[in-house]
Amino acid sequence: MLLRGLCLLAVALLTSSHVVPEHEHQHVKRSSVCYGELGCFSNDAPFFSLQRPISLLPQSPDTINPKFTLYTRQSPTQGRQLKAGDKVGLLASTFSASRPSKFIVHGWLDNGILGTWMVDMKNEFLKHGDYNVITVDWGQGSLSLYGQGTANTRVAGAMIAQLITFMQNVTGARPEDMHILGHSLGSHVAGYAGERLKHLGRITGLDPAEPYFQNTDKRVRLDETDALFVDVIHSDAASFYSTNLGLGMSQACGHVDYYPNGGEKQPGCEKGPVTHIVENGLYLGFREFVACNHMRAYHLFHDSINSQCPFQAYRCASQDDFKAGRCLPCSGQGCGIMGMHADEVKPPRGTVGVKYFFNTGDLPPYCRYHYKVTVTLAKTSTSQQERGKLYAKITGTSGQSEEVQLTPDNVYFNPGEIYTYVATSKHRVGDITNVAVRFDHDSELLNVFSWNVLGLRHPTLFVDRIQVFKPDEATPVVFCGHNTGVETDVTSLFASKC
Repeated sequence: MLLRGLCLLAVALLTSSHVVPEHEHQHVKRSSVCYGELGCFSNDAPFFSLQRPISLLPQSPDTINPKFTLYTRQSPTQGRQLKAGDKVGLLASTFSASRPSKFIVHGWLDNGILGTWMVDMKNEFLKHGDYNVITVDWGQGSLSLYGQGTANTRVAGAMIAQLITFMQNVTGARPEDMHILGHSLGSHVAGYAGERLKHLGRITGLDPAEPYFQNTDKRVRLDETDALFVDVIHSDAASFYSTNLGLGMSQACGHVDYYPNGGEKQPGCEKGPVTHIVENGLYLGFREFVACNHMRAYHLFHDSINSQCPFQAYRCASQDDFKAGRCLPCSGQGCGIMGMHADEVKPPRGTVGVKYFFNTGDLPPYCRYHYKVTVTLAKTSTSQQERGKLYAKITGTSGQSEEVQLTPDNVYFNPGEIYTYVATSKHRVGDITNVAVRFDHDSELLNVFSWNVLGLRHPTLFVDRIQVFKPDEATPVVFCGHNTGVETDVTSLFASKC
């Protein structure tokens, strides 16, 4: 944890301060710079603000020099370079205006070689359908100090818009059929492209970068006006200026915003550097260790492209409400789908900032089915307050879940009270037939009456009933407990329906 903190601290220093080389002083002193057809770029307000106290001008298109590489099912591995103005090259390529197009854009300190995730995502797209997939390598503009990389996003976005307009003019391709996916700074690159285009179909923000963007004017960052549909996945949304050094935005900035596992700490990212390196190799392992939460957004989207599990998410005000089961089950407008198929469930026209929450696993496949479990404890003559963890396993006609821990940690259970949790499963279990419950007692050090010395006391929860809600059904399956005792470390089965 200390090593990761030091690595992220280095990022913080690069973000908060910028030593400008002598030959770039002219850019800082000037308030704008113009680059031909791309227009002029100013570093005045709103690009200079409290959130962005160091505002630089973007470098030239020749310096940033983004490379647009086209892949299709006709040429899935041998990419073809595209360039605005090169009509012969575009018409000689396998690009087809009748296909939907996917643009994949990397973020800071990344490029087309280091960003192997872009190749993996390209392959998943081509496996899924007949697309034009275009990877955008703007590494000559992103492999810089953060302040300059932030400024360069504006030119990179303008050049994507320039290429799309060129495609539209030459081939009749419709901007409505264009979908730009950007990670980190790449999310804002996508936003800058979208604001220059009329009727761009979709932008997916993959953990949009927070520093210099959070709470800025909409003209500065990705927002819902940049495309007909903007969906955002927040996976590292803890504040950058806190001890957690989150790299992604927490601010909702799309029509729909998805917060997996609360949007901050992703399961599996707490692993040490050695484990990450063993699982991913030296380079990728180190990247995962330093920025695992930040990178999880594109892993989740990649996983969603061909997943049979729908990545169903739940409309909710907060992660606390979600964990308390207040947002499950979903029906009507309450359900969302994260990732590839997010556009299948759009909010009503004019609705923005709809927040969805859901849980995932720690390794691919990440998708989980969610079940709401409500446990009502009985109040008997022998029942008393107990402390510990509660576990459950749900069985149905199609299979069973893993045993999942319902409580986040040791909690107090009081007779007669109702407790609600969210349980997850790798598989849809079908029609629910029974629930197995296990109680793991944990005594209080300062309360001798809670001790279970030599097993002489038998800490027990007495269950009146258990309700289980399937992911998208409002009517629960109810199992009568009849004051069944769930003794510590003993699994009790509830199969009698009320």
